[in-house]
Amino acid sequence: MVAFLILLLFAVIFLVAGGVLLYFRNRTRQKSALMGQTETSPAADVSGLAPGTLVEVKGTLRCEVPLTSEMAQETCAYYSSQVIREYLERDYDDDDTGSDRRSEVIAQNEQFAPFVVEDESGTVPVNAEGAEVDARQVVNRFDRDTGNEGTFSLGGMTVNLGGGERTIGYRYTESILPVDAPVYVLGTVQESGGLGAPSSGEAGHRFVVSHRSEEALGQSLGKTVLWLGVGGVGALVLGVVLLVVGILVLVS
Repeated sequence: MVAFLILLLFAVIFLVAGGVLLYFRNRTRQKSALMGQTETSPAADVSGLAPGTLVEVKGTLRCEVPLTSEMAQETCAYYSSQVIREYLERDYDDDDTGSDRRSEVIAQNEQFAPFVVEDESGTVPVNAEGAEVDARQVVNRFDRDTGNEGTFSLGGMTVNLGGGERTIGYRYTESILPVDAPVYVLGTVQESGGLGAPSSGEAGHRFVVSHRSEEALGQSLGKTVLWLGVGGVGALVLGVVLLVVGILVLVS
C-alpha cells in the first residue's frame, strides 16, 4: 500500500507538471501565431486606428525622460533588477541526507518610463506597463557568500544579506530596454492613440515589447514551444506509466 501511494503521488506530480507545461506551450504558440498574423503598421498611422485594434510596430525606442538602471547604471526606458539568494536545502528523503540547491528572490524592482517608437513615418507613444517585456540582460553576477553580513539597496529598500550557514551566495540580475535602440511592440491601440495593454474584453490580444526583432523573437518562441511540448508530453507519459505501475502493485 505504501509503494502504491508513493507511485500515485509521483504520478500526480508528473501529470500536473505535464499539464502545466502544455498549457504554457499553448500560450506561447498563440503568442507566436499572433505575431505572425499581425501586419506591421507605420508608427504615424496608429493614432488613426480604432481603439482596441491589435497593432505591431517596429522602430527605434526614444525616451524623453529615461531611467537609469540600478545595477548597470544604463540609460533605459525599462529595467528589472533582482537579488536572488542561492542556498542548500537538506533532502531528508535522501538516505545519505544530501542537499539540493535552491534559490529565492529576496529583492526585486521593476520600473517603466513612457517612450515612443520612431520609424520613417513618425512616432507612436507606448506605455509598457502590463507588457510581456523581453528585455536585454545587462547584469548576471554571482557573489559567493563569505559569511560576512552586509546590505544591498534596491528600489529604495535596504536588503540584508548573510542568509545563514547554508547560503551559497547571491545572484544579481538586471535586464533593460535601452534607449535609441531597436524595439518591437505588439499592442492594442488606446483611446489616447498610443499603444498599451488590451482591455479585459479584448480576448486573444497580447501586449509584447521586445528589444529583439520580430524574426529573432519568433525563432526563440518556436524553440520554446518545441521544448515545452517535449517536456509536457514526456511528463504526461511518465505520469501515466507510474500510475499503471502503481495499480499493478496494488492489485498484486
